[in-house]
Amino acid sequence: MAKKNKTKKKPGAQVPLPTGRKDKQDEKKKEQPPTHPSHNAIRETFESLAIAFILAFLIRTFVAEPFVIPTGSMSPSLQGVHKDLNCPQCGQRYRVNASVQSQIRGQAPPDECVGGMCPMCRYTMAYDTRLARVAPDGPKLARNEPSYSGDRIVVNKFLYSFQEPERWDVVVFKYPGNATDNYIKRLVGLPEETLRVLGGDLFVQHQGEEGFDIARKPPTVARAMREPVHDTNHDPANLREAGWPLRWQVDGWELDESTEDKLVRQKYRTSGQGEHWLRYEHTPPDEAVWSTIEQGGDYLPQAKRELISDFNPYNTRISRREVEVRLHDGEENPFVEPYQLLGLHWVGDLHVEADVDVQSETGELLLELVEAGNRFRCTIDIATGKATLSILPYDQEQPVAEYAPTAETVLDGPGKHRVTFANVDDTLHLWVDDRLVKFDVPTTYDWQALFGDFEQAVPRSSEDELGDLAPARVGSVDAALAIDRLRVFRDIYYIADNGKQQTRQSPYVRDYALIPPKDFLSNKAEWGVFARRRPIDFVLGEDQFFVMGDNSPQSMDARLWNQMQPDPNGGMAHKPGGNYLERRLLVGRAISVVWPHTWNFVIPGFTDMRRIQ
Repeated sequence: MAKKNKTKKKPGAQVPLPTGRKDKQDEKKKEQPPTHPSHNAIRETFESLAIAFILAFLIRTFVAEPFVIPTGSMSPSLQGVHKDLNCPQCGQRYRVNASVQSQIRGQAPPDECVGGMCPMCRYTMAYDTRLARVAPDGPKLARNEPSYSGDRIVVNKFLYSFQEPERWDVVVFKYPGNATDNYIKRLVGLPEETLRVLGGDLFVQHQGEEGFDIARKPPTVARAMREPVHDTNHDPANLREAGWPLRWQVDGWELDESTEDKLVRQKYRTSGQGEHWLRYEHTPPDEAVWSTIEQGGDYLPQAKRELISDFNPYNTRISRREVEVRLHDGEENPFVEPYQLLGLHWVGDLHVEADVDVQSETGELLLELVEAGNRFRCTIDIATGKATLSILPYDQEQPVAEYAPTAETVLDGPGKHRVTFANVDDTLHLWVDDRLVKFDVPTTYDWQALFGDFEQAVPRSSEDELGDLAPARVGSVDAALAIDRLRVFRDIYYIADNGKQQTRQSPYVRDYALIPPKDFLSNKAEWGVFARRRPIDFVLGEDQFFVMGDNSPQSMDARLWNQMQPDPNGGMAHKPGGNYLERRLLVGRAISVVWPHTWNFVIPGFTDMRRIQ
């Protein structure tokens, strides 16, 4: 008897379809044309683009967004629309502001930028060849220079959702007087603080406390914000041949001086016996000196030592309209810069940098900076590499006993190194080979405890001691050294002006009630003006911040927000509401400069890509 198949059948399995139904399905399959592969690819492409667009929109709205900086209020840290120039006399690369409002907004006719001044040799350069027909007595003409757009930056819009804004952040925000425009400044005041601007520095008083403390920049920020004053690699040979003195004066050092590529090459050596000094004397030539040289004159005006000021080459822009007006008024040289634009404020916070070749096993390398006659010194023992900081008050030869931070460096024997010493915001810093040196104790000092009231701090100089007329120095004690490059930088100077001093007759932003005379930086009899610098205080409430531009003489920042401001788009003027920025107007923090414009080449200037400090 055969066994029955016990395999269970699935419902519907092996059940034949009705003939009519089966035929209809077969016919439907035959009638349906095959899908072309490209149809799916096109659809996938559109879907990918849509997703990418949505993601980009979300990222731009909530995470990060690119911006282009239009104006020059953050120079030198960030550039707006500008000209990139090479000085024809000393080869220094520098930038000049070209961000006139009419150029940015596309209004006609634009007021073209046609001239600017070099920060090293102070040569005023005209760079529009069309002016050769109307300004034959002007400076040498360079080829036409294009205007470049401002720095392209990336802004982190997500950061402040998780952490509080910090002092010295570079922030993007909506302008309080017209919330449709994005502005960029440096955040320097925090909620519920009282901020004081005095003598180029910022001071902070916290709620419930008495007195003010100086706001100190972190070393990376101080380094990023510094402005060049002089570089021995950019001394013009024709200026030297005409009899103009070099700025570094020798005392016991040997100077090897030669001419190469229109420049004076300088190398300094000391043999290793005794104490010797190199002293920087600030003697920039003016328009009269360059005019005499270009016209072949035999006698130059006398060189005068002067104080280092807040001169910023970015602000030496000369417009075509200015040239035409001066020509109409009969001026021989329409490219002369008003002295009020060449720095009205003495800057005592400096950096000195030296490329040193240590050639002995022992001895000392000295770096010294002077502010208000007080000497701030770094001594490096070449045998051990130990660095010691010290402070010598004015008219004293003994350092302050309680101030002696020490650190270990790599300058322990022969070798080549770049050494940078800075005195910024009542703090001393040392870099060796561009790396910050860490000391065993804080390197800050209390100005008031050591020297008295900062408001009364003025430059000092005498016949026996040049003081602030020789503010940067490099020395040696029983050491064999060679130096082939020396540089001087200055710190940013914040001007204590709330807009009340600006008038039609005197539109310059300044610390003083009146503009000092033209020779006040070199004439010691006029230095009393610095004791009359006024402090200005700004009180911040809850969720209120204070922002300022690094280019303090030409920055429409919170200092000036207590008065009516013109709408950059034209029309009615706006009053932002007060000297503060509300938290709700913060967009984010600027984090990096990306895709810089080319520097006279086809490829972008990748060396200018950097993190924003």
